Amino acid sequence: MYKVRGTDPSGRVMTFACGTDEQAMEKTWELQRRGFRDVVVLDPKGKELNARAFERSLDIDWD
Repeated sequence: MYKVRGTDPSGRVMTFACGTDEQAMEKTWELQRRGFRDVVVLDPKGKELNARAFERSLDIDWD
């Protein structure tokens, strides 16, 4: 299970569970649109990546 963690605009740290890497990526985009800061993704092995690094690690083809 992937976990996405970020700090909401009021300063609270919140964590969201996501079943797949695609869901985790979509959640990071949603949180950033909502004004969350310090958004990070924890993969199933416990490795923590910031949202931008996680997106790069997925090797998404934007064409």
